[in-house]
Amino acid sequence: MENNLLVNLRKYRPRDKSDPLENFLTEAFAHLLKSSDEVMSAVLAKLNEKSKLPKAFNPSRYDVSTQENFNGKFPDMLVKWDDVAIVFEHKVYSELSDSQLANYRAFAEQHFNHHYVVLITAREYQHKQDPDCAICWHDIYGLLDDIKPLNNTTTNWYMQSFKKLLQAEGLGKITPINQLAITHYLEAKALEEQMRSLLRLASLDHVAWPLGNILKPAVKDRLNAVESRIGIEFCQLSSNQKFDWKPGIFCGFLADSSDHKYEHITGKHMHVALIFDFNESVHNSLPSMPYFEEFRHELSDKIDALNASIVADIAHNKSWKVVDNMCSEYKGDINWYHPFAVLMRMDAFFNEVHSPNEQLTAFVDAMSALQQLCLSCPSFQPFLTEASKQVSHV
Repeated sequence: MENNLLVNLRKYRPRDKSDPLENFLTEAFAHLLKSSDEVMSAVLAKLNEKSKLPKAFNPSRYDVSTQENFNGKFPDMLVKWDDVAIVFEHKVYSELSDSQLANYRAFAEQHFNHHYVVLITAREYQHKQDPDCAICWHDIYGLLDDIKPLNNTTTNWYMQSFKKLLQAEGLGKITPINQLAITHYLEAKALEEQMRSLLRLASLDHVAWPLGNILKPAVKDRLNAVESRIGIEFCQLSSNQKFDWKPGIFCGFLADSSDHKYEHITGKHMHVALIFDFNESVHNSLPSMPYFEEFRHELSDKIDALNASIVADIAHNKSWKVVDNMCSEYKGDINWYHPFAVLMRMDAFFNEVHSPNEQLTAFVDAMSALQQLCLSCPSFQPFLTEASKQVSHV
């Protein structure tokens, strides 16, 4: 079978009774399993926990295919090794057809020495027709979440993308409805528009941003994107006049830091943030860029001095925190698009400023001060030059 996700998706044709999401999930899941025997082993181990597999998995010799013809019936996915066949049926919110799993089992009994039928669904109430093992998509999400980052960066990116797909479709980690969220839902929705309004004012021409002399500013609303942030991005323009993260310097609000990999610093809080962003073409070069390393140390020292000068209220989180995920002490995951940042808890930042004008002034003043600190670092300008010259190595 072709190991190309887009090619495999192309074979599907619209049908009134089929859910295109189920087809998409099937091909995405199969592509991940074909790409990593480590993920394949983890999935089979999960199945074996619930109901013993007929034979031990052979990771050196296995095959994953979709929509195999079982005498006119087409199970979603088939995993084979040696003389074993694991038959998968995938459901989101649709139901099994009459005797669907029994038909698969009857064909498997005639054509394979060992067989095992797996049903994966959105929720437990869909577990019917006595498969050998029935699990939910949130179980798949959970086992993927437990896997350490894969050595192959492409496959690891794909695994993380598949998890995000599950989460986006409501098939990932299940959390109960939060009473506090119910109470403050309307206020939270209003907060998004308030952030947008503040940033529109902060981006007007009369606001003299220190970085505006060397980098082009633009408001970027990514609150509903994977970055979960909104702010002004200061970037160099590429040869085709597009904004180029070589680097980009973001000044704004970070609503959720999980994509940026800052949770070890931020917890589950919103932050006012200055973040350094990098295109993929720069990623391989970042660890060996000497001026960037010097700049990170210089800015960290200046942030320490700034906190001391403003008598930072550390007990109430009113201090700037440096996130340097490239430092040797940090052992967690790194999102190379955003490896370095300066943050302050948003609730602490606005604790003593209440009117819209006061909040706008506080934001502009604080971000301008951070930008001035960057500009005052001797290695900052060489770092910008260093980053801008990087080209793709992939």
